[in-house]
Amino acid sequence: KIKKKYTQKHKNSITMKLFNTWSFEKIKIIDISLSDYIFISHKSGLIQPHTASNYSKQPFKKIFCPIIERLVCSLMLGGKNTGKKIKIISIVETAFRLIHIITKLNPIYVTLKAILNIAPLEDAIVIGTRGVSRRESVDISPYKRVSQSIYLISSGVRKYAFKNMKSISECLADELINAFKNSPNSYAIKKKNEIERLGRASR
Repeated sequence: KIKKKYTQKHKNSITMKLFNTWSFEKIKIIDISLSDYIFISHKSGLIQPHTASNYSKQPFKKIFCPIIERLVCSLMLGGKNTGKKIKIISIVETAFRLIHIITKLNPIYVTLKAILNIAPLEDAIVIGTRGVSRRESVDISPYKRVSQSIYLISSGVRKYAFKNMKSISECLADELINAFKNSPNSYAIKKKNEIERLGRASR
């Protein structure tokens, strides 16, 4: 009876937090087109960056992968950190603490706003064969927009952290803050502008 009373009383007060520090509760995605493709729901409990699930069995199942875990997996690819997920999780945790110290904001909100700012809207593809080929402007799907923004963040962080006095956590924090502010100092924002410029030129 005591256990039942305790669980009923404290059931609503217990909430999962990322790294036992930051909550997802008050965070909302402003962009309606990307809201279905960025998973931050805590209803199923899958908000930690290590869910140990297989998201490649079905097409578009990656949508249900927590967005922080997608960032971790993207940073894990390439170089000597390949496959070292626990190490990358600690890097992301350190970067989030630095973001909180610098901006005084929830680092989850900063990361989501950075992803929304980086996601490109249009791109150019090559149509035709070698002899008769031309560039054509196309709209990018919301699924690819999210994936491409995460890729641009991770590739920019790896580039700046190589042969640099700063640690990779500091480089990740700087990149996310610059992208959050939509600053031209961000590698991902520069690449996004290049992609959209090619798309506009090929209209």
